[in-house]
Amino acid sequence: MHKQAVILTDVDTSQMKSNTHTALHTLCGTTLLQHIINQLKLSGVNDIYLTSKEGLNESFDSYKVLTDTSQLEDKDTVFVDSRSPLIFDEMYKSLYEEDIENIYVVDGQLLLVEKGKLNTLKLDTIENMAKSIGAVEADFGIFTVETRKELANARYLYQTVILDRLMDHGVTIINPENTYIDSTVEIGRDTVIYPGAVIEGETVIGENCVIRGDSEITNARIGNDVVIRHSVITDSEIGDGTSVGPFAQVRPGTKIGKSVKIGNFVETKKSFLDDGAKVSHLSYIGDAEVGKRTNIGCGTITVNYDGVNKHKTIIGDDAFVGCNSNMMAPIMIGDRSVIAAGSTVVDDVPSDSLAIARERQTTKENYYKK
Repeated sequence: MHKQAVILTDVDTSQMKSNTHTALHTLCGTTLLQHIINQLKLSGVNDIYLTSKEGLNESFDSYKVLTDTSQLEDKDTVFVDSRSPLIFDEMYKSLYEEDIENIYVVDGQLLLVEKGKLNTLKLDTIENMAKSIGAVEADFGIFTVETRKELANARYLYQTVILDRLMDHGVTIINPENTYIDSTVEIGRDTVIYPGAVIEGETVIGENCVIRGDSEITNARIGNDVVIRHSVITDSEIGDGTSVGPFAQVRPGTKIGKSVKIGNFVETKKSFLDDGAKVSHLSYIGDAEVGKRTNIGCGTITVNYDGVNKHKTIIGDDAFVGCNSNMMAPIMIGDRSVIAAGSTVVDDVPSDSLAIARERQTTKENYYKK
């Protein structure tokens, strides 16, 4: 059956006390309006109209604006308030499948107009009709989100749906009351999520992972058997068997291989760390490539910025960088090379070499007797 829907976007948004249209506020990672559109599409709706685009952004430019019901084809049509996000695809499907006589309304906010009845309606009467006709019960009771308190309530209810779905698919949520996961996130079975975790965007987490509390993960792709402790990960990839944290920041553009260790107070940005690499403590790795099994000592800095441009550091396989070292990019450190602790390296280092770039120690005996 060919279906169509009209989303009422020309609505009062003043109670939200916001410069943003109410329908563009987010609910577990998705705007209210986009959530409604997604659920309509899942239910098999073919054509979706908006009653206004005022206050909306360009992501909704492809949808037609409806100014009069005469624009609609003569077929069953759902009308839904753009501030009513907690209507799921099964509810829409059930409305279409009912043997309707005229109009169905869900808690005053959703109605279905039967084919052949559209010509009896005027668009400016839709909202009044929705307030006056009886209701059909849904899972939560359908309500509009008009205030910040109602948005928080809707978020709580929808978060419950998301976490229940994940647990039904084999994910352990230690404390659902204090776990925040977007509807767009995918998590594999036997992964354990601890309280305080915030997982957002298009994040995909594999199986048998452990996400410790207070970690923030956004748009990341995380493999299997990964442990993340109290860390921030954004727009990055992490391979199987890797551990991150505590208190690490994996910034955008980072790609981490398998069985890598990113330790406490380590920051990475736009870098590739190959399988088995270790950056265990207090280091900054930016605009860099770190080879397989290479060890980066505590306090190491890739000095990538000259005040105008960013430059790249390349470190080969099985290299060893001593503590408190600085590598002045652009620079290349060869395979199996060693950088002595405390060095500031400004020239390339060939493979199988030892680089020492520090002042020779001077000891002045009896100095304090002067």
